[in-house]
Amino acid sequence: MSSTFSLPRWKRMLLYASLAATLAPPTNAWADDSKALLKTMSDFLTAQKTISFTYQSSLEAVTPAFEKLQFVSSGTANLTRPDKLRVTRTGGFADLDVSFDGSSLTVHGKNLDAYAKIDGKGSLDELIDRLMTAGVEAPGADLLSTNVYDTLMSDVIEAKHISSAFVDGVECEYLAFRTPEIDWQIWIQSGPQPIPRRYVITSKHVVQAPQYTLEISDFKSGAEVAAVSYTIEVPASAKTVDLSELQSLDELPEAADMGEVK
Repeated sequence: MSSTFSLPRWKRMLLYASLAATLAPPTNAWADDSKALLKTMSDFLTAQKTISFTYQSSLEAVTPAFEKLQFVSSGTANLTRPDKLRVTRTGGFADLDVSFDGSSLTVHGKNLDAYAKIDGKGSLDELIDRLMTAGVEAPGADLLSTNVYDTLMSDVIEAKHISSAFVDGVECEYLAFRTPEIDWQIWIQSGPQPIPRRYVITSKHVVQAPQYTLEISDFKSGAEVAAVSYTIEVPASAKTVDLSELQSLDELPEAADMGEVK
């Protein structure tokens, strides 16, 4: 007798995806509290003056031949409000160390033996804007701002509390949000420490809808955070370059194609 499990794995996955698509959206009471849960997370994060965590991120790219590739990197983040940040990221195409000590930003491309330094005081929000403008995005930058809720809710047209879920064995509340350009999902830890555990952004108007995924672990705040230096010790051999010259700091190889807009 034939069985679903006798099908090739890829066909089973398509079948399960098709079955999932027929499921009705949740109608239980928690479907209306997604914004409240997100606001609770935002308020908790904003109240933490010192934060550290480790992370793994993955960024999908679609080739001209419609092959979807996934580029994975990992690293650490340390933050002290209002004006200090240290982020590392190691992947197949970059080994990056970024630090802001309140008066200057240093970006060290270890794999390039090069660094850029920019003087200028400012808040972490202003720093994150400058990094994004330069193409050096901090992991989950939206989650590091002083008002996470307003940042994330910008342009949101639909919000849902899908269900409870587990990320790395930790119970979370699974929320989904939609905007005209992107869809995003977030898994917030249940209980007295409502931290983001998983964050997924889908570029739905790009061919094959590539995703960016951030998974957070080993989250610490306050006195739990180990001391960290916000000054990078750059090797004497490293050459000084303009920040715009550090193109290889991206999570994607230079020739990667993110697909065409539908």
